[in-house]
Amino acid sequence: MWTSSLALKEDECEVCVKTVQRFADTLSDDVKKDPKKIEDEFKVFCKGQKNKEQRFCYYLGGLEESATGILGELSKPLSWSMPADKICEKLKKKDAQICDLRYGKSSDSNIKSITDLRISREMVL
Repeated sequence: MWTSSLALKEDECEVCVKTVQRFADTLSDDVKKDPKKIEDEFKVFCKGQKNKEQRFCYYLGGLEESATGILGELSKPLSWSMPADKICEKLKKKDAQICDLRYGKSSDSNIKSITDLRISREMVL
């Protein structure tokens, strides 16, 4: 029996999932029903984004300087109340770059990695 390998892994598409969820939480019930209104609101939402979220907006076509746009792939599923992770699965099929966006590790985890490296290096010596 086939199992779908398209399901997202836990930390895959993290920027997409978090950004779509944050955006969806800003929408009124009236806007959520209309894909065109969702697209307009997404463009407004994107104006205030920075870093990874801004890059995500660029890939979808939410910024004026975006070369292409696949906003319909976001707005229609949102109007059907599809969960953010499922929307990101669909977006990944259209443009894999969307799921390549990842948040950097926190500085605490970097410090832990350095400490672990130091400890293992001392063990070798």
